[in-house]
Amino acid sequence: MKKSAFISDIIFAGFACFLFTLCLFRYVGIHLVVALSLSVICGVLMGGAVWAFLQSRRHTLYLKKSEESEKEKLLLHLALLSDEGKTQFFLERLSSPEAPAKKFQKLRIFTEESFYGLHFSLAPLTADDVLRFSRVRTKKQKIFLCAQADERALALAEELRVRVLRGEQVYAILKEQNALPELYLNTAHTPTKKRRMRLWLSRANAKRFLIASILILGTALLSPFPYYYLWFGGGLLLSSLLVRIFGYE
Repeated sequence: MKKSAFISDIIFAGFACFLFTLCLFRYVGIHLVVALSLSVICGVLMGGAVWAFLQSRRHTLYLKKSEESEKEKLLLHLALLSDEGKTQFFLERLSSPEAPAKKFQKLRIFTEESFYGLHFSLAPLTADDVLRFSRVRTKKQKIFLCAQADERALALAEELRVRVLRGEQVYAILKEQNALPELYLNTAHTPTKKRRMRLWLSRANAKRFLIASILILGTALLSPFPYYYLWFGGGLLLSSLLVRIFGYE
C-alpha cells in the first residue's frame, strides 16, 4: 500500500467516525460544542485504531493479495498455452548455461539431474497422470509441475517417489528467479461476475458512499423523525469505511 493511500485511509476512517458520532451526540441532546469535542476525540481514536490495524497488515495481507492475484494470472496463462507452448516456456526457464534443459517430448523435459512432467490445465492432476508419468524409465529424479493436484494423485506420487510441485510452489520458484512472463495471455479476460464484484466493491466507491451518508445524516439533523436517516446514513457510512479499507484497488 502506498504511503499516501495509507494516510488517506486513516483520515477517511477518522472523519467517518467524527461525522457519525456528531450526529449521534446531537440526536441525544448534547450541546453542540461538547458534541464537537467528543466527536473529534472519537475520530482521533478511530484513526489511531485504523492506523494500528493497517500497519499490522500492510506488509502481509496486501502483499499476499497481490501475489495471489499474480499467481492466478500465471496459472491461467499456462493453461491457455498449447502443449508445445508450455513445453517451450519451461524449457527456457529450466535451462542454465551449465546445464541446459532438453525436450523429451511434449510436456516432458529433462535436465542433468531431473525429469519433469508438466500439467497445467483447469482440471487438477490425477492419480492416472502420476501413474503414466511414473512409468518413464529414468534414474533422474521425477518432478511433476502442475497447477493443482487431487488427494489421490498426491498420495500416489509420494508412494511412487514422484515429487509434485503445485501452483504456489511453481509461482514462488519462477518469481524468485525473475522468470515470470512479461505479458499474460489472460490479461483482458476477467470473468463478468468477478469484474462486476470488483467494480461494486472498488475503493473508489468509498467516496460516493461517504457523500451519500453525509447528505442522509445531514437530513437526520433537520428531520423530526431522524431514526430512518440515522440508520441508513450510518449504514452507508459504515459501508464507505469497509470498502475504503477492504475494497479492491
